[in-house]
Amino acid sequence: MISAVMPTYNRSDIALERGEGAYVWDMQGRRYLDFAGGIAVSALGHSHPHLVEALCAQAAKIWHTSNLYRIPQQERLAERLVAACFADTVFFTNSG
Repeated sequence: MISAVMPTYNRSDIALERGEGAYVWDMQGRRYLDFAGGIAVSALGHSHPHLVEALCAQAAKIWHTSNLYRIPQQERLAERLVAACFADTVFFTNSG
């Protein structure tokens, strides 16, 4: 373990190098099924070409902003979610 990283979790000694779909690989090339799923924040799998393309396109425009401003893409997603469920509004958030 890297001593400069605060030991806030009971970390495994596995050092992950890459991911593809539902799998991740460690530095020794061993494959694991990724049960952590981005700690339920980004459970979209790894390296899907459509997701990589969308992320790169967005990163080329604006990397991050706040809900203090209107975000057209966020509004479109909220409208799609509301149309598909019982809710009238959507609250986007994350934690960490």
